[in-house]
Amino acid sequence: MLYSIGEVADLFNVTIQTVRNWEKQGKIQSIRTTGNQRRFEEAEINRLMGKPSEAPRKTLVYARVSTAARKDDLSRQKEVLELFCAARGWQYITLTDIGSGLNYRKKGLLKLIELIETNQIDRLVLNYKDRLLRFGNEIIFEMCRYHGVEVVVITENEDTTYEQELTADVLSIITVFSAKLYGSRSHKNKQVVDASRSLFRDNANPDDEPDPELSR
Repeated sequence: MLYSIGEVADLFNVTIQTVRNWEKQGKIQSIRTTGNQRRFEEAEINRLMGKPSEAPRKTLVYARVSTAARKDDLSRQKEVLELFCAARGWQYITLTDIGSGLNYRKKGLLKLIELIETNQIDRLVLNYKDRLLRFGNEIIFEMCRYHGVEVVVITENEDTTYEQELTADVLSIITVFSAKLYGSRSHKNKQVVDASRSLFRDNANPDDEPDPELSR
């Protein structure tokens, strides 16, 4: 935001000549418009008022995989996202998670929400829409809209890992409900979980495991 010399004088309850004197003394700096009119930037006004300057908001890169067995895929996601941002000259920070898309308590996701709520980022960059959550992305995107955060999704459609992750998430749901019904250490619970894994074996990645955080 730019202020005219008259607006600056009003803000400080001084005369326009006083503002001119401040400028000559180097207490405040102005820029000139194409019509050679003085304009004062908001940062200069805040500095003269003694207000702390706000740190510039940055771009946030977020990547997630469902299990530790997919750390290579996590590295690939990060590389693609960071190269995308660097090519556009965006200053960015990176957050990652390893865990199910059904888990709302992931460390990186919670930090992402905190950064949005405290207005520390102006852009969120994702590989896929469901990298945040399997269900409930709309809530995060609405938070972004409210705080003026642009959401950039690089790829609209995932590859075959989508089916693998969805299978792992369904197994996680079954595991959670079975543990609540029969007890996590019961023989009946083990039977239900084993039968479910057998049912999905043709589609599931053998490295996929239900997220233990979900059953707590």
